[in-house]
Amino acid sequence: MQIPRDFIELLLAKIDLVEFIGQQVPLRKKSGSNYFARCPFHNEKSASFSVSQPKQFYYCFGCGAHGNAIDFLMQNDRLSFPEAIIALARHAGMEVPHEANNKSKKQDSLPALYELMSSVTQYYYDQMRKSPRAIQYLKQRGISGAIAKQFHLGYAPTGWSHVFDEFGKTEEDKKKLFDTGIIIKKDSGGFYDRFRDRIMFPIHDYRGRIIGFGGRILDQGEPKYLNSPETPLFQKGHELYGLHQTLKANRQINRILIVEGYMDVIALFQHGITYAVATLGTATSSHHIERLFRYTHEIVFCFDGDKAGRTAAWRALEVMFPLMQDSLQVKFLFLPEGEDPDTLIRKIGKDHFEKSMNQALTLSAFFLQTIAKQNDLATMEGRAAFAAETLRYIKQLPAGVFQGILLDEVGKRARIDISEWKANLTMGKTPDVILEKSLPEQKHQLKLPKALEIVLMLIVQKPALAVLIDEPIQPSHLPGLSFLAALIAIVRTKPDISTAMLREHFRDQKEESFIARLAGQEHMIPDDGMENEFLGAIRQLKALNLDELINQLLAKATQDNLTEEEKINLTNAINQKKSLTATQHSSSNQ
Repeated sequence: MQIPRDFIELLLAKIDLVEFIGQQVPLRKKSGSNYFARCPFHNEKSASFSVSQPKQFYYCFGCGAHGNAIDFLMQNDRLSFPEAIIALARHAGMEVPHEANNKSKKQDSLPALYELMSSVTQYYYDQMRKSPRAIQYLKQRGISGAIAKQFHLGYAPTGWSHVFDEFGKTEEDKKKLFDTGIIIKKDSGGFYDRFRDRIMFPIHDYRGRIIGFGGRILDQGEPKYLNSPETPLFQKGHELYGLHQTLKANRQINRILIVEGYMDVIALFQHGITYAVATLGTATSSHHIERLFRYTHEIVFCFDGDKAGRTAAWRALEVMFPLMQDSLQVKFLFLPEGEDPDTLIRKIGKDHFEKSMNQALTLSAFFLQTIAKQNDLATMEGRAAFAAETLRYIKQLPAGVFQGILLDEVGKRARIDISEWKANLTMGKTPDVILEKSLPEQKHQLKLPKALEIVLMLIVQKPALAVLIDEPIQPSHLPGLSFLAALIAIVRTKPDISTAMLREHFRDQKEESFIARLAGQEHMIPDDGMENEFLGAIRQLKALNLDELINQLLAKATQDNLTEEEKINLTNAINQKKSLTATQHSSSNQ
């Protein structure tokens, strides 16, 4: 769904962030125009969560959470960007416009399908409560009534048409049952129930809507587990069983454990490990990983310790490599022979199970261990093969600290100098158009001139100040000037833009985190003094610019004769510098 940027800006302008957040988080006014509270995104006792009325922006000085009203919904309610826009528009009494497309009719039919899935889930649950055989099976598996209710477990009775007879009264009803995969069309005409004599595991999406089912046969037979087919609601490679329950049970999720089956998730939940999810009969996909890293910074994969389990783990590792970031942790837990999470948690309990997760192999350890086993590192040929194979994967990693450390470790094990490899990996990187390499996003980057940082901070926090700049900032090699020029251009195009809207302009761009840092930066400048402070910093910035030009021309003059134009430029720059210095002295004496 394409949502016009103008609508998003209008929506943000209509929302009072203090009032909006205050409906869910108790805010109290502490100083100036800022409101404070205990952060809803991490556990703490101090009120480090700040909401600014004029900026329409929040920032936590404890965990770094930040953003506008859209970000708050995405973080607090765990919504996607489009979902947050829709929810915010509903709150503001606005209708979200979007480009018409051929999917609109299909999208309109989805609410009815969700409603049907909910009704069928309740039907299966009621059937389970009436079936001594189903109840006995669940008891034998150690599943409590409370956990069965939490996961909405049910039972599809024996017979070919129980669900069809109950919910397929009209042709429209039959179509909905067929579209959701609950019934199957006969070759000879008519329909029959897909699930028969099975314990039913409803599959929720992350918002809690039922999108499909998994059915486990009670006695012997094949297949042991039967899943819903791909439907308009259900795409196996995108969904994770137990994610909704994990999100509901945990305000803050420190880690997520990925297991293989429905019963593993349920058994772990029943024993207090309320952060387990399972893939739905498919290998772990990039969709799964990207979704999970919206909620946590640590993922633990759990596999059998046999050859098949390690093969599956390696496939998961291959998916992970292009997605790894320095802030993420990935581990691999291999279970003892003959055990799965369901049986193991019942034997050793929560504490020991979690201890085994803490001691699980890191991604780097599993990666290096696996490739080392395939090559004889005692020989030059083996070390060369080891280095070549590891580099093939390391190339896929995003550039960062983790990639560099992993390369260093490969160099140690292969006994080679990897400095040339590092240079090759950094060649050909796309330069950032606006956010220059010298902006302080990483610790190794150069610092901005103090005057420029003040100017950028004040523009981000009070964009209207940008209109006070009466003449363009002349281009130079000073770091960050092109970014300042971009900000000024945005504000001049939209004079009423707020901090929240400015942050929205840079969403999903590399400048986003820098904007957030500037927006949350505290200063001691009073509101009535911000204009003078801003103009003073602009004068300092112009002086730095002139100094650079003067120094360049003077340096050239010592080695070569200046052209007439360069002499005029040097004279003008010196005169402008004198004028600026006089203005600064005058301002400071007032």
